[in-house]
Amino acid sequence: MRHLPPSRISRLGTLFPALLLACVLSACKGLDYVSTRPLDDAGFSYSAVQQLVALDINNAEVPELVKAKYGDVSEQACIELVRATRSRKQRFASGAAVADMHAAGVGDSAIIELAKLGLIGSWSGEAQAIRLIGIPDRTLLVVARRHAEGKPTLSGNALGRLKNAGVGEATLYELAVRGVSDADVDKIITARRRRGVTDADILRAYPPQ
Repeated sequence: MRHLPPSRISRLGTLFPALLLACVLSACKGLDYVSTRPLDDAGFSYSAVQQLVALDINNAEVPELVKAKYGDVSEQACIELVRATRSRKQRFASGAAVADMHAAGVGDSAIIELAKLGLIGSWSGEAQAIRLIGIPDRTLLVVARRHAEGKPTLSGNALGRLKNAGVGEATLYELAVRGVSDADVDKIITARRRRGVTDADILRAYPPQ
């Protein structure tokens, strides 16, 4: 068996710590330090911050969460929004959209449901429009689920037209559940204005599917 000379062994002993340090530093280059100080400053509790850290938030998500929190979205809702995006293999990047929806009257639970449906961002403007005309979250979510599933449904504009024609909220909800779409709106409004049909008449014309 070949033996290394003492000088070679000594040199290897000197190089080993340096090589080990170089490997550690190289590995650490891929790890980004995430500062949670902005979350503290925005009013997140220690417990909430720890839950967010456990969800592996990154530096890009921190300011988005701050935007949501400053938009009066609850810290628990913020945590659930991150969980929802994780379930879709994504990062939370819609703090401003979430804050805008909350300002329009969309509740935290509805916002979370929209996130689970993957509609935050792509459909948040429509959600705001629906709430701003006074349509409640329960109807909003029916419309959102049908939209996410690619099924016929009512747009915010159509809901507004029906409401202005005197159709009640409970009836609007039922029409959404029953799959009435924008294509039916002109017919309903015409019947309402010319023949004075009631909400009950409208629902009879569009029975549950």
